[in-house]
Amino acid sequence: MVKRMFGVWKNRFQSLRNTLRFEPRRCCKVIIATAVLHNDLKQHNCPDPPMEEQNDPDVPMPVAGNNQGGLALRAAFTLQHFS
Repeated sequence: MVKRMFGVWKNRFQSLRNTLRFEPRRCCKVIIATAVLHNDLKQHNCPDPPMEEQNDPDVPMPVAGNNQGGLALRAAFTLQHFS
């Protein structure tokens, strides 16, 4: 169960799939920030991203569109949790 959760988390935040190339203090901040965002998405019943069977570096990541609703939600989340 824990292994699956880490897989979902890494699929949701592609930057966690590889080694974080920051100083340790910044790595901790990235991990905590993605954990907070992941937990918030779970609380709001957002579906988990599809699980990928393998880490193929040649497969391009999908590009997210310019979603104004998503931008507004992100701004509201930032104000609520980080101000």
